Amino acid sequence: MCIPEIDFYWVRYSQFSGWMYEMKMKNNLFPVAVNDIKQLFWTGNGETEIECTISELSERQFVVKTDAKLPQPGSQGIFWRPFFPIFSASVIDVGEGMFIAELGALDEAARKMLETLLAAQHGQQIPNRHRPGLLFRIILKALFNLEQSLPQIHRRTFLPAEFPWSLAFEKEWPAICNEVRNIFDHVDVSEIPLGPDKLANWHSVLVAEKGQATVQAKKLLPCTAKLVESVPSMLNADLSILRPGTVIGYHKANSRTFLRMHLGIIIPTGDVCLQLEDQKLSWENGKVMIFDDFYPHSAWNKTEETRVILMVDFLRPMPGWKEAFIRFLHRKTASPLPNVPAKWLDW
Repeated sequence: MCIPEIDFYWVRYSQFSGWMYEMKMKNNLFPVAVNDIKQLFWTGNGETEIECTISELSERQFVVKTDAKLPQPGSQGIFWRPFFPIFSASVIDVGEGMFIAELGALDEAARKMLETLLAAQHGQQIPNRHRPGLLFRIILKALFNLEQSLPQIHRRTFLPAEFPWSLAFEKEWPAICNEVRNIFDHVDVSEIPLGPDKLANWHSVLVAEKGQATVQAKKLLPCTAKLVESVPSMLNADLSILRPGTVIGYHKANSRTFLRMHLGIIIPTGDVCLQLEDQKLSWENGKVMIFDDFYPHSAWNKTEETRVILMVDFLRPMPGWKEAFIRFLHRKTASPLPNVPAKWLDW
Protein backbone atom coordinates (compact mmCIF):
# COMPACT_ATOMS: atom_id res chain seq x y z
CA MET A 1 0.00 0.00 0.00
CA CYS A 2 1.32 3.42 -0.90
CA ILE A 3 1.27 5.76 2.10
CA PRO A 4 1.30 9.48 1.23
CA GLU A 5 4.12 11.56 2.70
CA ILE A 6 2.65 13.57 5.57
CA ASP A 7 4.18 16.34 7.63
CA PHE A 8 2.75 15.38 11.02
CA TYR A 9 3.14 18.96 12.19
CA TRP A 10 -0.36 19.31 10.78
CA VAL A 11 -1.87 16.37 12.64
CA ARG A 12 -4.76 17.58 14.77
CA TYR A 13 -7.39 16.45 17.23
CA SER A 14 -10.88 17.71 16.31
CA GLN A 15 -12.54 15.70 19.05
CA PHE A 16 -10.72 13.88 21.83
CA SER A 17 -10.80 10.49 20.09
CA GLY A 18 -11.79 11.61 16.64
CA TRP A 19 -9.60 14.74 16.47
CA MET A 20 -6.72 12.83 15.01
CA TYR A 21 -5.76 13.03 11.39
CA GLU A 22 -6.58 16.12 9.43
CA MET A 23 -3.75 16.22 6.89
CA LYS A 24 -3.14 19.95 6.87
CA MET A 25 -4.72 22.84 8.68
CA LYS A 26 -5.97 25.71 6.56
CA ASN A 27 -3.37 28.09 7.96
CA ASN A 28 0.27 27.89 8.89
CA LEU A 29 0.22 28.45 12.64
CA PHE A 30 2.52 25.51 13.41
CA PRO A 31 5.16 25.56 10.66
CA VAL A 32 8.15 23.24 10.45
CA ALA A 33 10.63 26.14 10.37
CA VAL A 34 10.78 29.84 11.17
CA ASN A 35 11.24 30.51 7.45
CA ASP A 36 7.77 29.05 6.86
CA ILE A 37 5.97 31.48 9.17
CA LYS A 38 3.38 33.28 7.07
CA GLN A 39 0.36 33.68 9.35
CA LEU A 40 -0.29 35.82 12.43
CA PHE A 41 -3.36 36.67 14.45
CA TRP A 42 -4.37 40.28 15.03
CA THR A 43 -6.47 40.97 18.12
CA GLY A 44 -7.70 44.52 18.52
CA ASN A 45 -8.53 45.76 21.99
CA GLY A 46 -11.90 44.31 22.93
CA GLU A 47 -12.30 42.65 19.54
CA THR A 48 -12.35 39.15 18.09
CA GLU A 49 -9.08 37.89 16.63
CA ILE A 50 -8.60 37.78 12.87
CA GLU A 51 -6.14 35.72 10.87
CA CYS A 52 -3.60 37.60 8.75
CA THR A 53 -0.98 36.74 6.16
CA ILE A 54 2.35 38.55 6.38
CA SER A 55 3.00 40.72 3.33
CA GLU A 56 5.97 42.77 4.50
CA LEU A 57 7.89 43.29 7.73
CA SER A 58 10.23 46.03 8.91
CA GLU A 59 11.71 47.05 12.24
CA ARG A 60 8.77 49.42 12.82
CA GLN A 61 5.83 48.13 10.78
CA PHE A 62 3.89 45.00 9.84
CA VAL A 63 2.00 44.97 6.54
CA VAL A 64 -0.56 42.15 6.49
CA LYS A 65 -3.40 40.88 4.33
CA THR A 66 -6.67 39.45 5.62
CA ASP A 67 -10.04 38.27 4.34
CA ALA A 68 -11.67 39.29 7.62
CA LYS A 69 -13.20 42.61 8.58
CA LEU A 70 -10.44 45.22 8.64
CA PRO A 71 -9.58 47.12 11.83
CA GLN A 72 -10.10 50.86 12.01
CA PRO A 73 -7.13 53.25 11.61
CA GLY A 74 -5.86 54.23 15.04
CA SER A 75 -7.05 51.04 16.72
CA GLN A 76 -4.67 49.34 19.16
CA GLY A 77 -3.97 45.64 19.44
CA ILE A 78 -1.42 42.86 19.20
CA PHE A 79 -0.03 40.46 16.63
CA TRP A 80 0.46 36.98 18.04
CA ARG A 81 0.70 33.28 17.34
CA PRO A 82 0.22 30.33 19.68
CA PHE A 83 3.22 30.11 22.04
CA PHE A 84 4.88 33.15 20.47
CA PRO A 85 5.99 36.60 21.71
CA ILE A 86 3.38 39.35 21.38
CA PHE A 87 3.85 42.47 19.25
CA SER A 88 1.89 45.51 20.44
CA ALA A 89 0.90 47.71 17.50
CA SER A 90 -1.36 50.51 16.26
CA VAL A 91 -3.14 50.46 12.90
CA ILE A 92 -1.95 53.41 10.80
CA ASP A 93 -3.41 52.64 7.36
CA VAL A 94 -6.04 50.40 5.81
CA GLY A 95 -6.41 49.34 2.18
CA GLU A 96 -8.34 46.76 0.22
CA GLY A 97 -7.86 43.47 2.08
CA MET A 98 -4.81 44.75 3.95
CA PHE A 99 -3.65 47.02 6.74
CA ILE A 100 -0.43 48.49 8.10
CA ALA A 101 0.35 48.57 11.80
CA GLU A 102 3.15 50.42 13.55
CA LEU A 103 4.87 48.45 16.30
CA GLY A 104 4.99 49.69 19.87
CA ALA A 105 7.71 49.02 22.43
CA LEU A 106 9.04 45.45 22.24
CA ASP A 107 10.28 43.33 25.10
CA GLU A 108 13.43 41.24 24.71
CA ALA A 109 11.63 38.13 23.48
CA ALA A 110 9.63 40.05 20.85
CA ARG A 111 12.72 41.97 19.72
CA LYS A 112 14.70 38.77 19.17
CA MET A 113 11.83 37.14 17.31
CA LEU A 114 11.42 40.18 15.06
CA GLU A 115 15.13 40.06 14.23
CA THR A 116 14.72 36.38 13.32
CA LEU A 117 11.65 37.04 11.15
CA LEU A 118 13.44 39.87 9.33
CA ALA A 119 16.44 37.64 8.68
CA ALA A 120 14.15 34.94 7.29
CA GLN A 121 12.36 37.52 5.11
CA HIS A 122 15.71 38.45 3.58
CA GLY A 123 16.43 34.86 2.63
CA GLN A 124 18.55 33.74 5.55
CA GLN A 125 17.85 30.11 6.47
CA ILE A 126 17.11 29.95 10.18
CA PRO A 127 18.28 26.72 11.86
CA ASN A 128 15.69 24.82 13.89
CA ARG A 129 17.85 24.43 16.98
CA HIS A 130 14.91 24.66 19.35
CA ARG A 131 12.28 22.93 17.26
CA PRO A 132 9.90 21.00 19.59
CA GLY A 133 9.67 17.24 19.22
CA LEU A 134 6.96 15.57 17.16
CA LEU A 135 4.75 14.64 20.13
CA PHE A 136 4.98 18.12 21.64
CA ARG A 137 4.01 19.71 18.32
CA ILE A 138 0.96 17.45 18.08
CA ILE A 139 0.01 18.38 21.66
CA LEU A 140 0.35 22.12 20.92
CA LYS A 141 -1.93 21.77 17.91
CA ALA A 142 -4.46 19.73 19.88
CA LEU A 143 -4.47 22.30 22.68
CA PHE A 144 -4.95 25.19 20.26
CA ASN A 145 -7.91 23.49 18.57
CA LEU A 146 -9.48 22.65 21.91
CA GLU A 147 -9.22 26.28 23.02
CA GLN A 148 -10.99 27.47 19.88
CA SER A 149 -13.98 25.29 20.73
CA LEU A 150 -14.47 26.64 24.27
CA PRO A 151 -17.38 29.02 24.98
CA GLN A 152 -16.92 32.73 25.69
CA ILE A 153 -13.23 32.78 24.76
CA HIS A 154 -13.55 36.36 23.55
CA ARG A 155 -14.71 37.72 26.91
CA ARG A 156 -12.07 39.63 28.85
CA THR A 157 -13.64 40.00 32.31
CA PHE A 158 -16.17 38.11 34.43
CA LEU A 159 -18.33 39.00 37.40
CA PRO A 160 -17.52 37.28 40.72
CA ALA A 161 -21.19 36.27 40.93
CA GLU A 162 -20.64 34.06 37.85
CA PHE A 163 -18.34 31.97 40.05
CA PRO A 164 -20.10 31.93 43.45
CA TRP A 165 -17.21 30.16 45.17
CA SER A 166 -15.12 33.32 44.65
CA LEU A 167 -17.32 35.25 47.09
CA ALA A 168 -16.00 33.06 49.95
CA PHE A 169 -12.59 34.69 49.45
CA GLU A 170 -14.12 38.11 50.05
CA LYS A 171 -15.84 36.84 53.18
CA GLU A 172 -12.62 35.35 54.55
CA TRP A 173 -10.41 38.28 53.55
CA PRO A 174 -9.67 39.32 57.19
CA ALA A 175 -8.32 35.83 58.01
CA ILE A 176 -6.31 35.68 54.75
CA CYS A 177 -4.92 39.15 55.43
CA ASN A 178 -3.80 38.13 58.93
CA GLU A 179 -1.95 35.11 57.53
CA VAL A 180 -0.17 37.29 54.98
CA ARG A 181 0.78 39.94 57.54
CA ASN A 182 2.28 37.17 59.66
CA ILE A 183 4.77 36.54 56.85
CA PHE A 184 5.75 40.22 56.74
CA ASP A 185 6.13 40.21 60.52
CA HIS A 186 8.94 37.66 60.12
CA VAL A 187 10.68 38.44 56.82
CA ASP A 188 11.47 41.46 54.68
CA VAL A 189 9.91 41.49 51.24
CA SER A 190 13.41 41.20 49.74
CA GLU A 191 13.70 37.73 51.34
CA ILE A 192 10.57 36.42 49.59
CA PRO A 193 11.34 34.35 46.45
CA LEU A 194 10.87 35.97 43.06
CA GLY A 195 7.95 34.76 41.00
CA PRO A 196 8.24 32.18 38.20
CA ASP A 197 9.15 34.89 35.67
CA LYS A 198 12.12 35.96 37.85
CA LEU A 199 11.37 39.65 37.31
CA ALA A 200 12.95 42.05 39.78
CA ASN A 201 10.66 43.29 42.58
CA TRP A 202 7.88 40.85 41.68
CA HIS A 203 7.78 38.21 44.42
CA SER A 204 5.65 35.13 44.97
CA VAL A 205 4.60 32.79 47.77
CA LEU A 206 3.36 29.48 46.38
CA VAL A 207 0.01 28.30 47.74
CA ALA A 208 -1.00 25.55 45.28
CA GLU A 209 0.21 23.91 42.09
CA LYS A 210 -1.16 21.26 39.76
CA GLY A 211 -4.51 21.38 41.53
CA GLN A 212 -3.35 20.87 45.11
CA ALA A 213 -2.34 23.16 47.96
CA THR A 214 1.25 22.51 49.00
CA VAL A 215 2.08 20.97 52.36
CA GLN A 216 4.04 24.11 53.26
CA ALA A 217 1.11 26.41 52.42
CA LYS A 218 -1.26 24.35 54.56
CA LYS A 219 1.03 24.99 57.55
CA LEU A 220 1.88 28.62 56.84
CA LEU A 221 -1.46 29.79 55.36
CA PRO A 222 -4.10 27.28 56.54
CA CYS A 223 -7.18 29.40 55.84
CA THR A 224 -5.90 30.53 52.46
CA ALA A 225 -4.89 27.01 51.44
CA LYS A 226 -8.25 25.55 52.45
CA LEU A 227 -10.15 28.13 50.40
CA VAL A 228 -7.90 27.63 47.39
CA GLU A 229 -8.45 23.86 47.48
CA SER A 230 -12.20 24.46 47.44
CA VAL A 231 -12.01 26.17 44.02
CA PRO A 232 -13.50 23.93 41.32
CA SER A 233 -10.96 23.08 38.61
CA MET A 234 -8.16 24.98 40.39
CA LEU A 235 -4.72 24.76 38.78
CA ASN A 236 -2.32 27.05 40.65
CA ALA A 237 -2.41 29.73 43.32
CA ASP A 238 0.13 32.07 44.85
CA LEU A 239 0.52 35.34 46.70
CA SER A 240 1.70 37.89 44.16
CA ILE A 241 3.78 40.67 45.74
CA LEU A 242 4.70 43.84 43.86
CA ARG A 243 7.21 46.13 45.52
CA PRO A 244 6.94 49.95 45.39
CA GLY A 245 7.83 51.60 42.10
CA THR A 246 7.51 48.39 40.05
CA VAL A 247 6.06 48.24 36.55
CA ILE A 248 5.37 44.89 34.85
CA GLY A 249 5.18 45.28 31.07
CA TYR A 250 2.63 43.86 28.64
CA HIS A 251 2.38 40.07 28.88
CA LYS A 252 -0.17 37.31 28.32
CA ALA A 253 -0.73 33.63 28.97
CA ASN A 254 0.00 31.07 26.28
CA SER A 255 -3.30 29.29 26.83
CA ARG A 256 -6.89 30.46 27.11
CA THR A 257 -8.04 27.26 28.84
CA PHE A 258 -8.00 28.94 32.25
CA LEU A 259 -9.20 32.13 33.93
CA ARG A 260 -7.48 34.08 36.69
CA MET A 261 -8.92 35.38 39.95
CA HIS A 262 -7.28 38.17 41.95
CA LEU A 263 -8.16 38.90 45.56
CA GLY A 264 -6.88 42.22 46.88
CA ILE A 265 -5.13 41.54 50.21
CA ILE A 266 -2.92 44.57 50.86
CA ILE A 267 -3.62 47.33 48.33
CA PRO A 268 -1.86 50.68 48.83
CA THR A 269 -3.59 53.98 48.22
CA GLY A 270 -2.46 55.65 45.02
CA ASP A 271 -1.47 54.61 41.51
CA VAL A 272 -1.56 50.81 41.65
CA CYS A 273 -3.42 49.10 38.84
CA LEU A 274 -3.89 46.24 36.39
CA GLN A 275 -4.43 47.26 32.77
CA LEU A 276 -6.13 44.66 30.57
CA GLU A 277 -5.73 45.88 26.99
CA ASP A 278 -7.12 49.44 27.25
CA GLN A 279 -9.21 48.78 30.37
CA LYS A 280 -7.89 49.72 33.82
CA LEU A 281 -8.91 47.37 36.60
CA SER A 282 -8.30 48.55 40.15
CA TRP A 283 -7.67 46.16 43.02
CA GLU A 284 -9.52 46.72 46.27
CA ASN A 285 -8.84 45.22 49.68
CA GLY A 286 -11.08 42.20 50.19
CA LYS A 287 -12.53 42.30 46.66
CA VAL A 288 -12.26 39.76 43.86
CA MET A 289 -11.75 40.35 40.13
CA ILE A 290 -11.77 37.62 37.46
CA PHE A 291 -10.32 38.00 33.98
CA ASP A 292 -8.85 36.09 31.07
CA ASP A 293 -5.07 36.08 31.44
CA PHE A 294 -4.75 35.20 27.74
CA TYR A 295 -5.33 38.81 26.72
CA PRO A 296 -2.37 41.21 27.06
CA HIS A 297 -2.14 43.04 30.34
CA SER A 298 0.33 44.99 32.43
CA ALA A 299 0.52 45.92 36.10
CA TRP A 300 2.20 48.56 38.18
CA ASN A 301 2.64 49.76 41.72
CA LYS A 302 3.71 53.40 41.62
CA THR A 303 3.16 53.90 45.33
CA GLU A 304 5.58 53.77 48.25
CA GLU A 305 4.06 50.62 49.75
CA THR A 306 3.99 46.94 48.80
CA ARG A 307 0.98 45.49 46.97
CA VAL A 308 -0.15 41.93 47.79
CA ILE A 309 -2.85 39.93 46.03
CA LEU A 310 -3.89 36.28 45.98
CA MET A 311 -3.80 34.92 42.44
CA VAL A 312 -5.75 31.76 41.58
CA ASP A 313 -5.82 30.09 38.15
CA PHE A 314 -8.76 27.78 37.40
CA LEU A 315 -10.01 26.01 34.31
CA ARG A 316 -12.83 27.50 32.30
CA PRO A 317 -16.13 25.61 32.44
CA MET A 318 -15.82 22.82 29.86
CA PRO A 319 -16.93 19.21 29.25
CA GLY A 320 -15.32 16.65 31.54
CA TRP A 321 -13.14 14.95 28.91
CA LYS A 322 -11.68 18.28 27.85
CA GLU A 323 -10.89 19.18 31.45
CA ALA A 324 -9.23 15.78 31.97
CA PHE A 325 -7.10 16.36 28.86
CA ILE A 326 -6.04 19.86 30.00
CA ARG A 327 -5.23 18.64 33.50
CA PHE A 328 -3.09 15.87 32.04
CA LEU A 329 -1.16 18.35 29.90
CA HIS A 330 -0.78 20.74 32.83
CA ARG A 331 0.64 18.03 35.09
CA LYS A 332 3.11 16.93 32.43
CA THR A 333 4.28 20.31 31.16
CA ALA A 334 3.93 22.87 33.96
CA SER A 335 7.26 24.12 35.32
CA PRO A 336 7.81 23.73 39.07
CA LEU A 337 7.09 26.92 41.00
CA PRO A 338 9.37 28.22 43.79
CA ASN A 339 8.18 26.81 47.11
CA VAL A 340 7.92 28.33 50.58
CA PRO A 341 11.36 28.38 52.28
CA ALA A 342 11.56 25.58 54.85
CA LYS A 343 12.72 27.92 57.64
CA TRP A 344 9.42 29.79 57.44
CA LEU A 345 7.65 26.75 58.86
CA ASP A 346 9.53 27.11 62.17
CA TRP A 347 7.80 30.37 63.15
